[in-house]
Amino acid sequence: MTKNGLFAVLALSAIALTGCSSMSTELPATNISGYGPGAPTVGGSNTDLGSAAGISSVRDESIITTAYAFLTGDDPAAVADEVAKRSKAAQGKIDGRSVISDTVGKVSSVSLTVRIPAAGIDSFLTGLDEIATVHNLSQNSTDVTLTVTDYEARISALESSIARFIALGKSAKTTQDLIEIESALAERQAQLEQLQSEMRYYSDQIALSTVQVDIGLPDSATDPIPDDFWGGIVAGWNGLLAFFGGTIVAFGMLIPWIPVIAGIAWLARWLVRRFAARRPGTSTSAKKPAKR
Repeated sequence: MTKNGLFAVLALSAIALTGCSSMSTELPATNISGYGPGAPTVGGSNTDLGSAAGISSVRDESIITTAYAFLTGDDPAAVADEVAKRSKAAQGKIDGRSVISDTVGKVSSVSLTVRIPAAGIDSFLTGLDEIATVHNLSQNSTDVTLTVTDYEARISALESSIARFIALGKSAKTTQDLIEIESALAERQAQLEQLQSEMRYYSDQIALSTVQVDIGLPDSATDPIPDDFWGGIVAGWNGLLAFFGGTIVAFGMLIPWIPVIAGIAWLARWLVRRFAARRPGTSTSAKKPAKR
């Protein structure tokens, strides 16, 4: 073979190899069994289930909201009744109520556990200042979307498994097979009932927010901590007045006891003197040493 023929063969081989490599790189990964990134799901929609955005697009977020409010009023019982009316108007309910009264039977504080639909909790909380003085108000939200999704998947899997075991039980040939199928079926049924119970709890907490409302008399509210220089001076002056006021009150309480204490001290001194006077005297004669 001549040099020119050899060069032509090598050139044609290089071109063929280059074409093969370019064809292999142009093949998309999604063509391999249809499982590559971005592969269409059933129904033709393209959903990325591996990201948070994909999860949120599949189902709405599941949020459990709780809140706490401390109110004061001249009549805590009346304030509690008004809170109950407002919760009922918002399609809510009262789950718990405890009342504390003083020695004469007057209600001093009331504690309520209110359940409000999640959509109306904000309006319910903002309306509390219309019926009483609000001293403390807090709200907390917990995202349980992943937990609820996991429960739904496990419940669905157990329901499918139970359906298969029921079908197997109908076609069982021997008593031993039937016993084993019924045992496995009972176990899965118990697991399903437990998961369904826990799922009902989460569904109730998501649908109805829980608000703990404590109601007391005006003097049960603590003074807020000052956040500026002048507020610190005022708080210090009030503390000084409170100290001297307490000291004066304590001294006033001791005044009636002063005569009693003085009388007891005089009586004790008189008894000591009288006892000493009745004791027989002892005369001692000191003998002088004889002079030598």
